[in-house]
Amino acid sequence: MTIKTFINLKNNKSLMTNKRGQVAIFIGVFITLILIIAFILQFAIGIHIKTMDNGHHTGYVTAIETNGMIWKTDSVYFKTDAQSSQEDRYCVIDDDIKQKLLSSQMQKKLVTITYMQYFSAGWNNCKLDDYAGIITGVEG
Repeated sequence: MTIKTFINLKNNKSLMTNKRGQVAIFIGVFITLILIIAFILQFAIGIHIKTMDNGHHTGYVTAIETNGMIWKTDSVYFKTDAQSSQEDRYCVIDDDIKQKLLSSQMQKKLVTITYMQYFSAGWNNCKLDDYAGIITGVEG
């Protein structure tokens, strides 16, 4: 083996390592971009996984209001007793449930709501810090 052949072999190995390094960098950048996009989407659309904050509440609907300029959400004000000063605020994202609640409010009817919380709601849903939960069902 001559010195010239040895130098050529050494350069070929260096080139091979360089290509592997480029592929590794490309994969690293690709994975980083995927993680950044997932992080941004988490804030945009949320992670709709139920948390342990869920249950039922029986009472009266006192008011329903629509909030938001771009992403409209509906707030429902709910009292356990019609004479009580304690009022809880829930979020409604389903139009059918909103209509049932509106009907029960007009009739001053006692209803039981089922509510839950999301792990992360996202920009287009209710800001969960302001609400007792998201109403997922109405009975009564």
